[in-house]
Amino acid sequence: MERALEWLRTLPERCERFRAKTARSGAQDVEVTELPLPDTAGDARAALRVTLTGGGPDGAPARLTVDLAAIRVGEDAIVLTNGGFGEVRAEVTQAMAQLGADRLAEVARQGRLRV
Repeated sequence: MERALEWLRTLPERCERFRAKTARSGAQDVEVTELPLPDTAGDARAALRVTLTGGGPDGAPARLTVDLAAIRVGEDAIVLTNGGFGEVRAEVTQAMAQLGADRLAEVARQGRLRV
């Protein structure tokens, strides 16, 4: 898991800006930025924001934003996404990362469920 988190942390620098070609909407400008998470969200964490800007299939301007967060709690991990067209609030992703990490820690304290 640590290697995956380290790799995820490198993407904003390695893939900061590029142009992607889509099948339906043509060329899109892509921006990858770091998304800070609360230091209290799990034992280790990494998050980024990917924003695609360009034209939609109908030629109208379009913007898609997706936040991706990975959080390790002990030996377990969660990954969450938050995205949408237009503005996506980082505060929502950060709050859900904290909530998810807290819930995962709580479940770990209660012991594993048997199915």
